[in-house]
Amino acid sequence: FDKLKGTVGDRFANGAIEIGIVGDVDEEAAIAMVGRTFGALPPREPDFRDYADRRDRPFTKARKRHVLRHNGAKDQALITMIWPTRDGEDLEQALQLELLEKIMRIQLTDTLREQLGKAYSPGASSNTSRTYRGYGTFSVNASVDIKEVPATRTAITGTVSALRDAPVSQDVLTRAREPVLESYDNLLKTNGGWLGFVDRAQTEPDRIERYVKGKELLKAITPAQLQAVAQRYLKHGGAVEINVLPEG
Repeated sequence: FDKLKGTVGDRFANGAIEIGIVGDVDEEAAIAMVGRTFGALPPREPDFRDYADRRDRPFTKARKRHVLRHNGAKDQALITMIWPTRDGEDLEQALQLELLEKIMRIQLTDTLREQLGKAYSPGASSNTSRTYRGYGTFSVNASVDIKEVPATRTAITGTVSALRDAPVSQDVLTRAREPVLESYDNLLKTNGGWLGFVDRAQTEPDRIERYVKGKELLKAITPAQLQAVAQRYLKHGGAVEINVLPEG
């Protein structure tokens, strides 16, 4: 605790504060309340620090399979593959990776059902950082019966290869894209959605601009673009693989 306090204590005491309030509130009353509370604090730094010298994060060069052991159920195993990608500064490319994530989940689910005859629910995730320059990851994972590990690994690598080798069908693209478009439509129906933009509206106004542009950029993404993204980032032999297997 003392080490953590020494690391972040100065920021709590002196760092800039940005406040966002959403909901059915009285504007004048909210301003007065902030003035009585946060406004009564001693003077602080007026701007958030840039930390330009701390925004580099490497991805491991050990692109191989790692095996970890667990002490849980003897029939449970987890397979994860992680590729390095890019940061999230370019909105169009970040959205392409996000859509490729949705397609990966659809394609891999279909492949596992076809090859294994079981309704596993694999996961896929694209994380394009806006904190670390050039850093992002694309991951695929599946929790399966220990007996299905070899077949699942084959299914994952085969699905990734297929995305590199040919554009996806328009039907698959539509299945992947429609829920994302719906999420844009629903985002501002909740206070939480509004707060995601309001909390840093002064220091990161581009969040709002990215939301406004995002829907049309998503609609314009083509199967050929997604194939190019898969070829660029999901390279054969470019992933770190982690297998979590039962002890013994």
